[in-house]
Amino acid sequence: MTTLLCAIFFLSGASALLFETLWFNQAGLVFGNSVWASSLVLAAFMAGLAVGNGVVARYGSLITRPVRFYAGLEGVIALTGVLLVVGLPSLVPILTPVLGPVIEVPWAANAIRLTVGFAVLLVPSTAMGATLPILVKALLARDENFGSVLGRLYGWNTLGAVVGAVAGEAALLAWLGVRGSALVAGSVNLVVAAVAFALSDRFVPAGRVSADHEATSLVSPTARRLLSAAFLSGFALLALEVVWFRFLLLFVHGTSLVFSAMLGVVLTGIALGGLAAGRVLRARPDAYWLAPLLSLLSGAVIVALYATFALLPERESYTAGWLETAKYSAALMLIPAFLSGAVFTCIGTALEREVAPPTRAAGWMTLWNTLGSGLGSLAGGFVLLPLLGIERSFFAAAAAYLLVAWLALPAAIGARGRLGRAGWALAAAGLASLAFFPFGLMEGTFLHRSIGHYLQGGVRAIAAVDEGRTETVVLLDSEFLGQHLDHVLVTNGHSMSSSGREARRYMKLYVVLPNAFEPEPRQALLISYGVGNTARALVDTPSLERIDVVDISREILEMSSVIHPEPGSNPLDDPRVHVHIEDGRYYLQTTDRRYDLITGEPPPPKNAGVVNLYTREYFQLSHDRLTEDGIHTYWLPIHGLTVEDARSIVSAYCEVFSDCSLWNGTAGDWMLVGSRGRSWDVSDADFGAAWRDPERLPALREIALEHPEQLAATFLADSRQLRAFVDGAPPLVDDFPKRLSHHLPDRAALWPDFAPWVDAADARRRFQESAFVREALSPELRERALPWFEAQRVLNDHTAAGYRFVTRDADAVARDLDWMLRETELSTLVLWGLGTDVNRVTLAENARPTKQQIVYVLQQQALHAFVRRDWEEAVRLLRNVAARGQSGPALVELQLYALCAADRQDEAASIARFAIRKQPTPKLTTGVWRWARESCGLDMLPAGEASEVGGQEH
Repeated sequence: MTTLLCAIFFLSGASALLFETLWFNQAGLVFGNSVWASSLVLAAFMAGLAVGNGVVARYGSLITRPVRFYAGLEGVIALTGVLLVVGLPSLVPILTPVLGPVIEVPWAANAIRLTVGFAVLLVPSTAMGATLPILVKALLARDENFGSVLGRLYGWNTLGAVVGAVAGEAALLAWLGVRGSALVAGSVNLVVAAVAFALSDRFVPAGRVSADHEATSLVSPTARRLLSAAFLSGFALLALEVVWFRFLLLFVHGTSLVFSAMLGVVLTGIALGGLAAGRVLRARPDAYWLAPLLSLLSGAVIVALYATFALLPERESYTAGWLETAKYSAALMLIPAFLSGAVFTCIGTALEREVAPPTRAAGWMTLWNTLGSGLGSLAGGFVLLPLLGIERSFFAAAAAYLLVAWLALPAAIGARGRLGRAGWALAAAGLASLAFFPFGLMEGTFLHRSIGHYLQGGVRAIAAVDEGRTETVVLLDSEFLGQHLDHVLVTNGHSMSSSGREARRYMKLYVVLPNAFEPEPRQALLISYGVGNTARALVDTPSLERIDVVDISREILEMSSVIHPEPGSNPLDDPRVHVHIEDGRYYLQTTDRRYDLITGEPPPPKNAGVVNLYTREYFQLSHDRLTEDGIHTYWLPIHGLTVEDARSIVSAYCEVFSDCSLWNGTAGDWMLVGSRGRSWDVSDADFGAAWRDPERLPALREIALEHPEQLAATFLADSRQLRAFVDGAPPLVDDFPKRLSHHLPDRAALWPDFAPWVDAADARRRFQESAFVREALSPELRERALPWFEAQRVLNDHTAAGYRFVTRDADAVARDLDWMLRETELSTLVLWGLGTDVNRVTLAENARPTKQQIVYVLQQQALHAFVRRDWEEAVRLLRNVAARGQSGPALVELQLYALCAADRQDEAASIARFAIRKQPTPKLTTGVWRWARESCGLDMLPAGEASEVGGQEH
């Protein structure tokens, strides 16, 4: 019977964790997923657990049939748990009138969140909190060893939580959705309730009820210290869990499955620790004296594992695998979590010696431990990490465990009479771990290891680090000729945004494209800020009167002043910009503003919590906040999606925006576009207005949009054509978030599935067949746009190679450059093909180079001469480069091309002969030699030798 009771408590733990996951997910839809909203909902839940603990501590002795009472608790959890999952989203229209007026008053909005969260979670969380102490009372009817009972129940319930955490994320949510998973959890609770009810007559305390009821519990000094130890141990573990997770996110991809793996490791450790302590206490009931020793060991182990984490094999990039994440997590967290579970059981056993009856001891123990846990989770995110950072937070947690040992010491000495040699040794080890804490590892090792694949062999350097409430933000800076070139924003080890040329192109396209169809927008909303590329495009739109920027991270917004230090360069300083530190979805729910343009730079959709920004319900919120004829644009990052993922997102989008269309930012970054009932027809004059504005034209040229027809050539598909892509895929919806898989695909392997949609020839055909295009663009503009699909092909090939979708053949690069130089007047794409860009050329023109840097300035000036088609200047500059000792295949190729283009074939032949004499099989691009022979008339090589001469280096 005892085993059966533990088994159903195991199932109860699985159901409880599954319910918690579902409640927090649904609460995020109602209150938002900002750090404040999430933390306050967690605080409300923990407060409910504490109420349950306190109720049993106060009135548990009055319960004569504890297992029957427990069965009732499980029934309450089942009923209210399912009702919460189903009913929480329906609170949105009720709360919106209340939250809307205070959206600009954070303290008021947060007070409402906490109050409502506590109210709706009170009943199920209180019932959950009461289960452990009431079952302790029940099991004591068969086993009077309090420590054994507490450890066994605590351990099995926590092991069940591991199953709930993993099963929900790995299977149930994908198979059954949110509501279906809630029904499974509720059904498990009902089964537990039924079995408990059947067992209830076998667990009736005999002859102790009246005595328990009459017992008084004057709290002794030792009991107060033990309760303080219970509080502090819960505080330290939950604060440490926050710090552990933040630290591990530097090395693992933060998907919800990865979070479940990390949580599963912590819970497994706690459970095993509780079970192990229970077995020890069964054999030695006075073994609770181990509590201070285990706490001392915990502090030392936390420091040791942090120090030795650097010994783990270094990965080229972070992982998103569940098993790999579990290995990383176990190396850091499993042993301290095990010790924490054992400490909980030992402190509870010691408390039972000081507090009567046992039910009250169990209730108080869980009450104070739960209160500490709730405050610890808040302190970890809001105090420790922002004020101390990850490394010093580890130090603080280790010190807290030493304080737990001091608080538990009198009870241990009372049981054993002395601390013992082992105790003194562990005390010395704990103090030594603090005295010799490895400060500097974070900055000197872990931070660089986590972002090493972004540093690119020293090309980039760390410009700023901010360990804030929501993430660890690292800003990387690239320099060229001693001057700033661009930034990469890395959060929790993941590149979130960049001011590099390709990133600027697709992020600014979110504004450039809708602005071509609506030249005079007045109100705009940007969801997520990044490094400010899209915000800059909005600020550069002169007709805009108000720009609302919503981002969940204060740290990212504050980093903007570092990214844009020059006066007037920071988009957030524009007087039209209004910043809201809030969850984007919550903002859409509560604001009453309407916008002509809504766009966004959200984090990658597979990051934990971000899926709510890609569902049909989110797109509907965006649609409803648009003005009549308003336009919505959104990022579709196919480089991080499987085909099924992309189909589900597009299906959700097109169910909301019936006029949806798809456009090409870069090969891996597409853009969805829709409107609220817009008539898309636009005049040629309006479509090309930005290109006639001398203040806006440079920014357009910089992102390889030198002509309005190039913008039209970014078209990929309209709504009818997208249905072929969707192919009947179910839409991504709030109830089925796992339609967006956890899998991070291999880019090269998936590219063949996406390539037909980005293929320029296919896109041109769809452009010609599209009813949307015929409605939107004039016949003349459509005709002028057709040749520019070839330029789009060049850009696609360039960016596909950058995303490692494909390996670009050097001959193809040479052919593309030759075509652009001869057949077009393009400049930006030519620079990209030559391995440079407008920014580098500009920096070279304005540089005051050192002697060592002069050659790099000359190289950039020569490439700029190529763009201008100033072949004589290019020849002069390249000769100057060669005269300064520079050599190599690339320089020879450029000289050949410039000389031939300048009709200086004799000199070109001389350069070629010299290259062949120097290296009989020079590593030159085959295409360049072929071009030199066919177009320039250089016949020093027989036609058959061309393939033998060339290599693949460029």
